[in-house]
Amino acid sequence: MIKLFRNIRKNLLNEGKTSKYFKYAIGEIILVVIGILIALQINTWNQERLVKQEIKTNLINLSSAIKQDLELLKEIEAHNEFRSNSILQILKWTEIPFREIDTIPIKLKSALIWQGEIPETFNDDFFEKSFGLIGAPRRMVVQTYAIEELKNLGLYSKLDNQKLKSTLNLYYSELKWFFGQDEFSGNKTVDEIRNYIIINYNLDETDIPFIANPLETIKKDPGLLVRLREVRYNAGWRLHGAQTSINRAELLLKEIQKEIDNI
Repeated sequence: MIKLFRNIRKNLLNEGKTSKYFKYAIGEIILVVIGILIALQINTWNQERLVKQEIKTNLINLSSAIKQDLELLKEIEAHNEFRSNSILQILKWTEIPFREIDTIPIKLKSALIWQGEIPETFNDDFFEKSFGLIGAPRRMVVQTYAIEELKNLGLYSKLDNQKLKSTLNLYYSELKWFFGQDEFSGNKTVDEIRNYIIINYNLDETDIPFIANPLETIKKDPGLLVRLREVRYNAGWRLHGAQTSINRAELLLKEIQKEIDNI
């Protein structure tokens, strides 16, 4: 093709058709420039297509990671709903007047830990289950690998969906707010009640249900009562955190799916 163009220009020059020669040369230059621009545009389109495909793949991974978070959050919700309500019921059984006993309804939504209604009168199985889970707040491990990869690859900044980015930031900041300490340390309130029982009773907290007159023991021990209430407050905080994060995760998954469908 280049040889053909060269021969045409050579013939025009040999024939003395200078004007036509320059017009042809200019036209040839214009064609070359247009060809280069088309090639650059095609390359740009290909690059954009590859970036979009990479974003889509990473959003699918992100959705999978958040689904793992959601599964664990639902377990944390069930565990801490039971921990909070069961301790409240135990305090009620001791017949010690606490304001929250009379004002907070004691009811479980989840049947993961305890099936059926919370027993109104002392129940050995319920009491044993309650102390068995005092030391089990269920640790939150946030799956951050997908969001970190999205950012490390520079794809997060290429997302045009500001609503999605805002929801992502809120989701991970709230998880850190509610469960950030899980990554670095144990649960302080659990450690305190566990150490208190070991020092004062030479027992593990799970052994309390098997001592004689456990309710009377709790009733007569202000230190144990205070620590039980602290565990309940902490369980309530974790329950609130789980419920908030579950709602946020479910909204986020819908927003991610919309973005995937639009790519």
